[in-house]
Amino acid sequence: MALEILKGVTLPPALEGAVRRYRWVRDRIPLDMGNYPYVTARIKAKRAHLLPPETYSRLLQMDIPEIARFLGEGEYKQEMLALGARYAGVDLIEMATSRNLAKTYNQIYEFSEGQLRTMVARYLDRYDLQNVKTIVRAKTYGATEAEVEEDLVPAGSFSEEFLDRLAEADTLAEAFGALEGTIYAAALDTLGETPERVTNWAEWEDLVSRLYYQDLLSSVPPSTEANRLFRSFIQKEIDIVNLKTLLRTWFAKASFDRDIFVSGGIETAPEELEEATRLEYPDLVAHLQDYSFYDDIAADLEQAQTRGVGLLIRRVEKVHLIQAARYAHLHPLSILPILDYIVRKDREVQNIRLIARGKESGLSTGVIRDLLVV
Repeated sequence: MALEILKGVTLPPALEGAVRRYRWVRDRIPLDMGNYPYVTARIKAKRAHLLPPETYSRLLQMDIPEIARFLGEGEYKQEMLALGARYAGVDLIEMATSRNLAKTYNQIYEFSEGQLRTMVARYLDRYDLQNVKTIVRAKTYGATEAEVEEDLVPAGSFSEEFLDRLAEADTLAEAFGALEGTIYAAALDTLGETPERVTNWAEWEDLVSRLYYQDLLSSVPPSTEANRLFRSFIQKEIDIVNLKTLLRTWFAKASFDRDIFVSGGIETAPEELEEATRLEYPDLVAHLQDYSFYDDIAADLEQAQTRGVGLLIRRVEKVHLIQAARYAHLHPLSILPILDYIVRKDREVQNIRLIARGKESGLSTGVIRDLLVV
């Protein structure tokens, strides 16, 4: 507060440096470390309302109206009632679960304070990433605004109103004009093309994802115990993201002339992963054995060549849930239980939507069950 008085005052060079350093530290490490006991207690209460694994077996036996009725009697009641007059069937389920997810995350942000609130906000910005990608894809392939709306989760820094403006923009150039100064525009600048001339938006998506994680890690220096736990969680998540990319690329026998892996993980290095995409199967297995998560995926890896990579990817996603819960248990009064809940709530919504979409598409119960991550 006192330093704000110095605005506009010419200072000696040495003092200018000290003031800049103070502001840099202040912006990244708020003096108020956060209300961890209160927030973790609230999270514990919220976690008790997550759907238990056995509930998914019940949902698999229901038709779509029954699923909607079930959701309208529990945690999703408010959203189901509010949207019931405008939507029906799978559309209602998707809209209600997305809006409930955004509401829940915004609640967590609102009752967090200090450094904790800053870290929660940084992590939730991944929904900005998801939303902007969705809008760009929609405009590229000519999806309607209504179709876009179903997939938006306004839980990041971008408000619902701002996301609506992006979705309603007449052109991609107009949308990117509104994104000036963000990583999304920076990624486009790196490609050196205007939106109208981009022919490979997958390259932009890869780049903006790398920028997101790069920006996230750089904003959380390992200067406090809370920051170190947060960084470790992010780095383990990067390992999971890279593992999924490696497996999809290898089994598709695909090759790319651009960077597709994210740097910053604990165990995965982009250069090694790039080399691993060209290995023969026995060598790939030998390479993966060096990673801590190998034992958790070994059985599915053995079957992937005959059953496909889909089930293996689901196993990797389950490993992410297992790791998140394990570290949250070890540090109960930290940001980790909060991140663990955020990941699990997101997965619950994905599971519900998978069941609804699967039933609408006529998939068998067994196929849908294999797609779930529980």
